[in-house]
Amino acid sequence: MSSAEPFDGPLAGLELSSRPAWLTVAPLFLTLATAAYAAWLAIAIVPTNVDVSWLLVVCDRLLAGERLNTDILETNPPFSIWLYMPFMLLEKLTGIGAELWLTLGVVCLGLASLFVYARILVLVDPVYRQPGVLWVLPAAVFMILCFLPDQFGQREQFALIGILPWLALQCARQRTPDFVAGSLAERILAGLGAALVVMVKPPHFALALMLPSLCLAFQRRSPRLLFVTENLIGAAIAVGYVACIAIFDRAYFTDILPLLGDVYLPIRAPFIDNLANWPKVVLLLSAVIVIAMGGTRHVHWDTRILLTSALGLVIAFLLMGKGWPNHALPMVAIPVLASGLQLLRFGDFHKAGIVRRAALIFGCVLVLQTTVRAQYIALAANNGPIERSVAAIRGTIEHPTIISIAAQMQAAHPLTRLVDGRFISRHPGAWVVSKAEKLVRTADDPEQKQRLESIRDRTIGEFAAEISARKPDIVLSGPEVDPAWNALMLNDKRIAAVLSDYHVLHTEPAITVYVRSTVSQEAEGLRRKTAW
Repeated sequence: MSSAEPFDGPLAGLELSSRPAWLTVAPLFLTLATAAYAAWLAIAIVPTNVDVSWLLVVCDRLLAGERLNTDILETNPPFSIWLYMPFMLLEKLTGIGAELWLTLGVVCLGLASLFVYARILVLVDPVYRQPGVLWVLPAAVFMILCFLPDQFGQREQFALIGILPWLALQCARQRTPDFVAGSLAERILAGLGAALVVMVKPPHFALALMLPSLCLAFQRRSPRLLFVTENLIGAAIAVGYVACIAIFDRAYFTDILPLLGDVYLPIRAPFIDNLANWPKVVLLLSAVIVIAMGGTRHVHWDTRILLTSALGLVIAFLLMGKGWPNHALPMVAIPVLASGLQLLRFGDFHKAGIVRRAALIFGCVLVLQTTVRAQYIALAANNGPIERSVAAIRGTIEHPTIISIAAQMQAAHPLTRLVDGRFISRHPGAWVVSKAEKLVRTADDPEQKQRLESIRDRTIGEFAAEISARKPDIVLSGPEVDPAWNALMLNDKRIAAVLSDYHVLHTEPAITVYVRSTVSQEAEGLRRKTAW
């Protein structure tokens, strides 16, 4: 169906003025209510998000004068930190926590991006000017802001927000014989968004842009669509970004990337398990859209562009091989938005064949089941362990210095932010030790095994030296009931020696809090003095 063809859906011929006012007000109110729900979720979720908390900690330390990849080891390229720096600057200027500024920023950016996306589509196709389209807005806002509540504020959510104007411009360009579409401001915004997508997860997320561009160029038998303004802007920014890292942050190439190649990249979830996880939802929903429309030739190009972008993200997800939900966020949200666009062109439900109707119903159930499950997981999460750990630390010391020697960094940085502490270790946690040990157990090459053992033992020594020199108030570890980790880390002679000055303050199934004995004694003395 081209944009010039009449819309034959159930809303055909209806004008905004001919409909009751509540049919306009209700979806707009629901959109704002969805945005408010997103803000509420974020305020509850963001403080316990591991990745977000760590990057805010990094921003805080950089503003205090520390040096990236010298005083702080961060495996992600610098853009991941730059993305959160405005929120930390606002915390410093206002005294209001960066988490709240992040919440407001994501909600406002999400709404603004959706507005630009909708504006571009509305101007090029009368289908999107139908009054019923307003009911799509709350669903779109939900997918952008609320789909995975426990991943709110993650870099991948910024990528989802950033890609929307670019996708809308490709839909508009597909309609015009000379590929001209959008205002200069819209093209610049789309280019900035495209650059953001690539820099969030380089180079994998570039596939979300490359596949739609290649498909459009092939369909029109012209490479001009590869060199439109937004693509050139995005490519120029991405190239400039890599050049800046090469010039000003050489340690990332000389130190971080080799470390990642040794202990991070080789550990991957099984391909079949990854494929059967989030990609399964994307591929099923894509198939449902095609069947519901009566075949690929009836799927509108607006929907095809979004689906090919999602397919690029599926490939990226499988190439990264981690299977984490934050990696899946844009990959799942985009085809749901595509299904909403195609639904506007479905036509009369009662006149459709039984196969098309069944596919449409199945698609709706699939989306509903996926979103409800994601909400339940986030809302039912047990934050009791971290809350009790926070209470134990706050009851002992104010503004503690903290180091984590846990195998994972799940609690350390949210806890640091929640107790208003200072995380002083170069390493975010002992993940290098854990992953190196895992690879040692499976290594067949003696040379590789020796290199991994060297990385593991050297890192353990760095932790021992840090604790000895910096004497943090709090040392966080994993569960004491893990004998393998105890044998590797806690029973290491160097770690055991420096921990002899500490005792266990609080334990949870996945968190053990050690406090420096002199700190505990000083706190007890202060309590007795206050009581006296």
